[in-house]
Amino acid sequence: MKQVKQLIIFITILLLSFTTKGQQQDGSIFERRISINQTNQPLDFVFEQISWQANVFFSYDATIFNAAQKVNISAQDKSLYTVLNTLLDTSQYRFSELQNQVIITRKSEYNEFSAAPDSVPVKYFFLSGKLIEIRKGRPVPFASVSILDKPIGTISNSDGEFLLKVHPSYIADTIVISCMGYEQKLLPANQLLDEDLFILEPASIQIKEIKVTAITPEKLLKNMRANYEKNYTPSSKLMTAFYRETVKQDKNYISLSEAVIEVLKAPYIGTSRGDLVRLLKGRKSRDVQPFKWLNFKLMGGPFTITELDAVKTVETFIDPEYEHVYEYQISDVVWYENQPVYVVNFRAEPGEFYPPFEGEMYVHRETFALVHASYHLNKAGLKQAEEIMIKKKPRKVKARPTYVHYQVNYRQYQGKWHLASAKASVKFKVRSKRDRINSEFHSVSDLLITNIQPTGLKRFNKDERFNRNDIFVEVLGAYDEDFWENYNIIKPNESLRNAFKQSLLN
Repeated sequence: MKQVKQLIIFITILLLSFTTKGQQQDGSIFERRISINQTNQPLDFVFEQISWQANVFFSYDATIFNAAQKVNISAQDKSLYTVLNTLLDTSQYRFSELQNQVIITRKSEYNEFSAAPDSVPVKYFFLSGKLIEIRKGRPVPFASVSILDKPIGTISNSDGEFLLKVHPSYIADTIVISCMGYEQKLLPANQLLDEDLFILEPASIQIKEIKVTAITPEKLLKNMRANYEKNYTPSSKLMTAFYRETVKQDKNYISLSEAVIEVLKAPYIGTSRGDLVRLLKGRKSRDVQPFKWLNFKLMGGPFTITELDAVKTVETFIDPEYEHVYEYQISDVVWYENQPVYVVNFRAEPGEFYPPFEGEMYVHRETFALVHASYHLNKAGLKQAEEIMIKKKPRKVKARPTYVHYQVNYRQYQGKWHLASAKASVKFKVRSKRDRINSEFHSVSDLLITNIQPTGLKRFNKDERFNRNDIFVEVLGAYDEDFWENYNIIKPNESLRNAFKQSLLN
């Protein structure tokens, strides 16, 4: 029987308390918005107006330009970055920041935007906004927002909101916004400093745009496997990632935990070695709502969710050994990053086989790489999952899984496909007549890969690894007010933000 990659639940009768405080730090002062309309005014006077509005100070050598020269500027709710680029010739001058100062110097071999002395930490740009679809203005969740040709990115949350932190050297680069079924959007990174709302248009595929090739699901799966070496890296990668774990009891959040982790991604080709995970920093909330006698503990956390990489672990619905127990159907062709993608539905046949998944996978038409998979346990699988997923529970407490859903996404970088994000959503019904408990617990775990680097590492030190038996919330420590620093994260949606605020009041 193939080993199932599951979140394991501990259930104990006790209460927990959590600690949290602080918010993530601000981004660059060049993000600050101002409105200014001045005609034929001295440059130093305009600087004074900007200084007052943006709450910054300007520092420069009076000999590098004529501060009395007359300038015109008209900007409505624009970033300081945009205003300064309008006022001064950026081919001659560079801008840097030091705390609340804008330092203007003549350009030499340096980048346009950077920290002044090497000892001063670089302030990243925090690019944020909301994605909506053009027809009804609804939020577009889980869209990829990344830097073109760089392994740096994030995704939009369930409200369509995103936050991408970029090094100043990338502020003139191109941002790519992609979502399955929508036209890809390319924008200058600095444009995101001046706009808050970004509209995505549905992508329509015309038959004439595609060379129609008849293909069966069996042939498609065969091509997927035949192209593994071409599509996936044969070398290890060091990935920076954001991980979030939430638990609800009925409609109330009872646990919120987040961390930045590193994943030592083993090669896809030529090894059976698994991935390793280590924690860089993490935080957990206080009780958002008090537990009603039961405490859920998820075992494995960020280690387990990396096993949702269906290509690396060869999940059953793409494993040739299990192909005979699945029924496949190519149901559609959709547009993704300006390329057609096959939509393949799959369903496990009834039988003793476990885990019996149902779902869909998206296969790139040109490379035959897996781009996305969304799948869940069917009714028979949920019955079998009880003894596998529940590791420990009190006597006379009944617990059964009612919903188990997984999702995994991949991105292409430097000609190879890599894990981009993964999500696990699991619901349990818990009952106890003795304790008068009748609740539904819902755990959601999210993994987002935010950077990828080549590495010669073969392993992490044993004492810093996160293991399958570790309880995520139990290894998190205290943190400072500038908690996330310049790490990219999944921006919390409104309900999560409210839950964090509530936890601070308890």
